[in-house]
Amino acid sequence: MLGPLLRYVGESEATVWVETSGACEVEVLGSRARSFRIEGHHYAIVVIKGLEPGSVTEYEVAVDGERHWPEPGSRFPPSVIRTLRPKGGISVVFGSCSVTAPLEPPYSLSRRDDRQGLGIGALYALASRLVSELPADWPDLLLLVGDQVYADELSPATQQFIRTRRHIPRPPGEQVADFEEYTRLYHEAWGHPLVGVHVLLDLSASRQPVSR
Repeated sequence: MLGPLLRYVGESEATVWVETSGACEVEVLGSRARSFRIEGHHYAIVVIKGLEPGSVTEYEVAVDGERHWPEPGSRFPPSVIRTLRPKGGISVVFGSCSVTAPLEPPYSLSRRDDRQGLGIGALYALASRLVSELPADWPDLLLLVGDQVYADELSPATQQFIRTRRHIPRPPGEQVADFEEYTRLYHEAWGHPLVGVHVLLDLSASRQPVSR
């Protein structure tokens, strides 16, 4: 459903997070974890240990013994875990919130060109750059200094979803109001293939989900 997302990386261990469509067992590099359920959603966090410090390790994700990541025919490079070096400096990339609007006009235009314009998100721009760079050139740490999504600036898809669930004229109107609506925003924020593969998965030592 969503992910895999590299949640944390140290010198010799890492955790990989996924959302699945139902109860299952998730496997990454020989490590396994059963999914858990929250409000009808199924998640798993796989803890991977025994990695070499300062190494780059390709990985796949299996669900109940069947490979589900990378997707068949994927045009993206393999997903990797890049562990931290015992000594040396750390490069940091940081940001704040992500607007969950489609990466297409009019939303990708500037506000000067269209009143719905939001420009190109910094995450998307970063992901586009990482495609052409080697893992050694990637940042070591992703630091987020704000919310992950804007609860009051919604995409058309999320607005329509909210209208099917409750009466809009009543507060909080077209703002997300519960867990289910927040999950919809997060799917939109991290579901784009370019952002998901090259930012969420590949920034070592990321302790929380990515945002703009």
